Amino acid sequence: MPAADLEAMLPALGVILPSDASIKSGVVGANLTITGPVNRLVTSGPVSLANAKLAGFDLGSKLGALSSLAGVAKGADTQIQTLSADLRIDPETIRLDKLSLVVPGIGSIAGSGTIAASHALDFKMAARVGNSGSTLGGLASLVGGSGATGGIPFLIHGTTSNPIFEPDVNGMVGGLAKGALAGGSKNTPGVQNLGQALGGLFGKKKSP
Repeated sequence: MPAADLEAMLPALGVILPSDASIKSGVVGANLTITGPVNRLVTSGPVSLANAKLAGFDLGSKLGALSSLAGVAKGADTQIQTLSADLRIDPETIRLDKLSLVVPGIGSIAGSGTIAASHALDFKMAARVGNSGSTLGGLASLVGGSGATGGIPFLIHGTTSNPIFEPDVNGMVGGLAKGALAGGSKNTPGVQNLGQALGGLFGKKKSP
């Protein structure tokens, strides 16, 4: 179905788009199964979105310092090349697993999480930036490695109408520890610049 037709259905699913945001183009695909009693239905299955435009929502700005470190250009809209996930909707939550998002100019984002009945978001994600030569690209290689699960970890909290993106510091430290165990050295350029990169995520400068 056309993605724009989906917008009118989202409030019934507990999803309220951010203020001034709207779906202008794209195609939605789904293969869903509905089970359970009528008053407690569970809907589940894979969903996808392709070649979509989310007008009035700038993902680059929402990524904040992550976006600046990655060298991502900011704009009024967000173009979505592909989005796919395993969806599960029950009376209490909407859950998205194997969530994969490709945004031109930013890169790929993957993870999983939930949307509560109160519209609250709780997602753990990882971003693999398209600009591997950027500060964030180097940090991604350092803390995430080159595997499919690599990338800069971050969290999405807030609500569907006002999502808040935050660096996942614990995830970064865990990734760095794995890199060290795999043979990394604190004398490598990436490790030497880690303090500056992490400081940049919070808008702070590294102490001398």
